[in-house]
Amino acid sequence: MVPGYVYVLVNPSMPGLIKIGRTLRDARTRARELSSTGVPTPFQVAFELFAEQHEALEAKVHLALTDFRVDAAREFFRYPLDKAIALLLDLAEPSQSPAAQYVAEDVTQRLRERYPTYLRSNIASVRIVQVPGRVWLEITTEEESAGYLVDQTIQRTDLAFIADTDEPFFRPEDDVRLNADKLVNEYDAYSIVMTVDLFHDEACRQVEREHQAQRRRLV
Repeated sequence: MVPGYVYVLVNPSMPGLIKIGRTLRDARTRARELSSTGVPTPFQVAFELFAEQHEALEAKVHLALTDFRVDAAREFFRYPLDKAIALLLDLAEPSQSPAAQYVAEDVTQRLRERYPTYLRSNIASVRIVQVPGRVWLEITTEEESAGYLVDQTIQRTDLAFIADTDEPFFRPEDDVRLNADKLVNEYDAYSIVMTVDLFHDEACRQVEREHQAQRRRLV
């Protein structure tokens, strides 16, 4: 079997639907290809993992979701995203090569919902990426060039330096879904400002003012 990626895509123009497929390349490359086929809005990679037998894994997921498939000839399913991710992780066989154990979960939309005016405008995606021994925050930014070209920059920050009472806050041995939830729901705005480059300058200043005001109230 040829190794590759199994992914879950979502599209704002298709609420309630997910696309589960496979590719030999990065899933975002596949999403960009699909986004140029007449769909009103671009596809987004909600989740992807690397599998040594990615064809077999895709087939198992499709079989398990047969009753939720919109069309037998297409890879679209009317199924909850979180349950689809859980199913994919459950069906994935442990890799024989530790270096190949790669998973990534997109948290862009969840961060935009929590911080609707704070995220930098050039951010295209924010993902938690995990391999054995590492948890990264991956930020993809896009800048328009020459009026029609888009330059894309991907920055990964190893989150090992972030600790809670001497223990890593984002633990590589934890499920990627747990670390994604921690970033969105437990890691507060001030911590974000102090450690990663997600917010624009005015948002950072506002968060710092609110933090200082809160400290003065506690004194």
